[in-house]
Amino acid sequence: MPSISPILLASLQDHTKNIRNICVLAHVDHGKTTLSDCLISSNGIISPEMAGKLRYLDFLEDEQEREITMKASAISLLFQQPQSSSSSSSDQKESFLINLIDSPGHVDFSSEVSTAVRITDGALVLVDAVEGVCIQTHAVLKQAYQEKVKPCLVLNKIDRLILELHMTPLEAYQHLSKIIEQVNVITGTLTSEEIILKETSEDYIESLDDSNLNFDENIGTEYYFSPQKGNVAFTTAFDGWGFTIKQFIDLCYKKTGIKKEILEKCLWGEYYYHPKEKKIYKSPKGNLMPMFVTFILNSVWEVVKTIVGTPEWIDRDRLDKMISVLNITVGARDLASKDQKIVLKSVLHAWLPLSDAVLSMVCDKLPNPIEGQARRMEKIFKPSKSNHTSTVIIEKQKQLLQDTITCNSSDDCEIVAYVAKVFAHNKRSGVQTSTIHRPVPPRRVQPSAVPSQNRQQQLQQVDKDILKIDKMFISSTTNDSTTTTTTTTTTITSPTTSPTIKSTTAKPLDLSTIPTAPIKSNNNDEEFIAVVRVFSGTLKKGNHIYVMGPRYDPMNPTHDIYKVEITHLYLLMGSSLEPIDRVPAGNVCGVGGGVGNLVLKSATISSSLMCPPISNMMFVSSPIVKVALEPENISDLPKLLHGLKLLNQADPLVEVYVQETGEHVIVASGELHLERCIRDLKESFAKINVHVSAPIVPFRETIVTPPSSSTNTGGQQSPPLPKEIVTVKTANKKVSVKIRAIPLPKNITNLIEQRSQQLRDLFLGGKNTNKELSDNKITKREAEQEEREDFQKELEEELEKSGGDWKNEIKNIWSFGPRHIGPNLLLNHIPGYNLSPYWKHSLQRGIQKKLKKLQKQQKEKEEEEKAEHEKEDDNDNDDDDDDDDYEEEEKDEEIENNNEEEEDSNSEVGSIKLLDGDDKFKRISELDNSIVSGFQLATIAGPLCDEPMMGVCLIIEDIDITREEGDQQNSDSYGPLSGQMISAVKEGCRMAFQIKPQRLMEALYLCEIQVTSTALGKMYSVLSSRRAQIQKEGVKEGTQIFCIQARLPVVESFGFSQQTMIKTSGAASTQLFFDNYWETIEQDPYYEPTTEEELEDNGVNIASLGNNIARQYMNMIRKRKGLFVEEKLVEHADKQRTLKKNK
Repeated sequence: MPSISPILLASLQDHTKNIRNICVLAHVDHGKTTLSDCLISSNGIISPEMAGKLRYLDFLEDEQEREITMKASAISLLFQQPQSSSSSSSDQKESFLINLIDSPGHVDFSSEVSTAVRITDGALVLVDAVEGVCIQTHAVLKQAYQEKVKPCLVLNKIDRLILELHMTPLEAYQHLSKIIEQVNVITGTLTSEEIILKETSEDYIESLDDSNLNFDENIGTEYYFSPQKGNVAFTTAFDGWGFTIKQFIDLCYKKTGIKKEILEKCLWGEYYYHPKEKKIYKSPKGNLMPMFVTFILNSVWEVVKTIVGTPEWIDRDRLDKMISVLNITVGARDLASKDQKIVLKSVLHAWLPLSDAVLSMVCDKLPNPIEGQARRMEKIFKPSKSNHTSTVIIEKQKQLLQDTITCNSSDDCEIVAYVAKVFAHNKRSGVQTSTIHRPVPPRRVQPSAVPSQNRQQQLQQVDKDILKIDKMFISSTTNDSTTTTTTTTTTITSPTTSPTIKSTTAKPLDLSTIPTAPIKSNNNDEEFIAVVRVFSGTLKKGNHIYVMGPRYDPMNPTHDIYKVEITHLYLLMGSSLEPIDRVPAGNVCGVGGGVGNLVLKSATISSSLMCPPISNMMFVSSPIVKVALEPENISDLPKLLHGLKLLNQADPLVEVYVQETGEHVIVASGELHLERCIRDLKESFAKINVHVSAPIVPFRETIVTPPSSSTNTGGQQSPPLPKEIVTVKTANKKVSVKIRAIPLPKNITNLIEQRSQQLRDLFLGGKNTNKELSDNKITKREAEQEEREDFQKELEEELEKSGGDWKNEIKNIWSFGPRHIGPNLLLNHIPGYNLSPYWKHSLQRGIQKKLKKLQKQQKEKEEEEKAEHEKEDDNDNDDDDDDDDYEEEEKDEEIENNNEEEEDSNSEVGSIKLLDGDDKFKRISELDNSIVSGFQLATIAGPLCDEPMMGVCLIIEDIDITREEGDQQNSDSYGPLSGQMISAVKEGCRMAFQIKPQRLMEALYLCEIQVTSTALGKMYSVLSSRRAQIQKEGVKEGTQIFCIQARLPVVESFGFSQQTMIKTSGAASTQLFFDNYWETIEQDPYYEPTTEEELEDNGVNIASLGNNIARQYMNMIRKRKGLFVEEKLVEHADKQRTLKKNK
């Protein structure tokens, strides 16, 4: 078949109802890329013989070497489906545009699955017919369900049931039924969870009345898989054949004469056909088998047995008769082959072509963009609902939502699109990057500490400002269209017609955490291409659009937004890009010309400033493995910083930051993901050689309840414990603090750890919040009071479950830590000192702090405007100093924050209930921030090895303050009392931690292994050598494959896959998944044998024998951080010292 012209594919983009945006999801090695190859071969792009071998969409060198998919790749295909509506015109075919995205199956690259799911409307979920449902199958089904993507099920590798497991047709039917049932259990669980969550919500209960008490029986039915519904296909992708029930209906109709509507319902399930009576029974009668076995599997088994039934010999006469009966055409060369597999592949491919079966199912059962966006846009596109939002913005956002739901592609419709990812691509000759304009709207109205009485007037003024911006944007579009760009670099310009706002946070392209200069150009041969899904409007070359980050706020249109001209649009064709001029709504495309340089992982594209950012993607795994990087040549440091910035933009999940020690660190989700990131950095982004440190694995420090008689290192007797309460004093001896540490119950620790992001959003304003605070953000916090109360109730329930005194501690919570969101508690037990609830206390303190900061920034801006021209000249002198400037700005910001904390600590907060006439409590309230800051510093770096604490409750038992005569604190030689208090509380918390039994906590992967029975023993030996904990084990029914589920320490996971492959000779496959699970190492890192029995069992030095794993890890971390390690060093290894000389 000749290759399909890209011009034809582009012309089909206007027929929205005939577009299918689909992705392929599955566990690793279940056949996603092979299936994609088969579908691609139907368009003549590759030869059918090369399908499954070429791996067309795996065009990276790593992907070809390892034979696994690492990056999601897209391609557009044409499928012509016969029109079934008119029997007289059966030769007429309807053309469909299939935008196919192949996604990785390895858990390390699950973020690529999230990008594929976000920009598609349907999914093909593949399951290996032998291995069945695996851990990643469950994960991709959950991702598809959360994004409201409609799936179809493909049971792949059907031939293995015949050739490897030697199943009969009836056994195969039973086996396939169980797999479909397992998948339906997963989707049913997801549906039930959503229904329960919805029905228990307060909004749902309040909305109930007598008219809407009926249960919706259709909930979740679209996620129910059954061949009867036509959403299940049976395939062997490597040989290019497959079928659905639909393909056998005509054949069965000719044999039985039963109506096609009845056959469609009865060809799957417990339906039995009696050939003599020509009736269908619901229960077996005699030796009757299900109709799926009788009419479908028996036919397939017969073809296979005819060709491969006899080793090294084919019954040619019988084969010729079978081909004539099937009425198919097979090439003479393939039939003459002596290789039975080649003959089998050619016959089955000619009889049951996979592309026809799968793509027909896609066109019939998966939604077009209009149907797909109607299902999911309300979930991912959320207009502002605050009462303080401008009415103009609210009405505009409602119109934008309606346009996206209906997939409106008219020219007068506003553009709304989503950038799911960016990838590096070689520049073509003559392609220039676009000129980027940064929109500078009129200056915002600054909020004041007191709510304004003219709020309505301010909102009206905002409406006028935004309308003025849109008019200015339209006029600039017409003006910019007449100009030409003659340089190949990306330039940053700002309109001079409106006043500018001088702010260090408004740096163009300042989108990552790496302290580098803004990206102004890409001088190498790589450019970033943005993978975009258009939800409404039509993208055209020459359009001026806004690129909005996730923090963009329509009420504050000055941050996280850029204006750019679209100069290049591409049709994605795997490794190649085909230029096109326009892309209407409902399509997936590539956008070049500098747009990708403005995107940090993902972004929203719109032609309206009032468009809210589309919600972020959800990831099933989190980064856990990190390494430090440095260039081999120190002069290449700017290139490394630039490369890290590009890597942070291109990879959806990787984290890049600078540690306090100055090390540049990247964090990946696994070992394979880490290798891919380092290779991208070396070969594409930085293009330099780098030194990579050993993997840095996170640990946690905790305490445990003291045992009554022995510790866990072999039943050794514990020494007498010291007193639990620790008393520390400030440097001037005027304040003493009594602190006690106890273990936090596990259920409370898990709750706080799971809600850490919610705590960040509710109490800290989210990650990377803007430095300026507007009125609508304060009201947003007030509107989130219900969420805070829900978390408070949930925490109170867990405290009551813990029993004892915990049920009364909800009112004593002073702070969480570290970073105010960690799984540690600071409690107030000061007699008579009543602390206001944390939920109100932290909110009020945060608002006061930000309002003070706002006032300070306003004063700084007024001073900066006076010397604006001088500062602009200074900033433009040397571009090479941008990195140092960035670091200085960060340091200045930290100093500023510390000064603000000191100011807050020396002022009366007002959120504490002061006792009349008691100066002590008033003084404690003034030192509130200092106490909390000391607790935060203690929990972020514990005494064992400077790792964060976890599951520790620190209690302030009492604070004694010496009465002062006059105001002596300002003249104290030890500095301000607030600083002394921070140091004292920090040391007190560490000392209270140390008098308890200390333990290390390690992160553990969830490991799923599939291994054959012959290699099972070797697999267990590998797991045992790496301290893995077996949780579940069993054998797949009807197979020789054993499934093992275990917990594997992250620190022991490096090289695990390679060792498994070597030891088992490739008979085992492993998947490692981090689900934020931590476990305490029971050994005491400071244990030393003392008694004779202990010395006999463990030796003089237990650490030297390798028995104390906790001490080994502690020393390893301390060495890496440059901390003191107690060990013996040989000073003179080359000198022999003789204690006794024999004569």
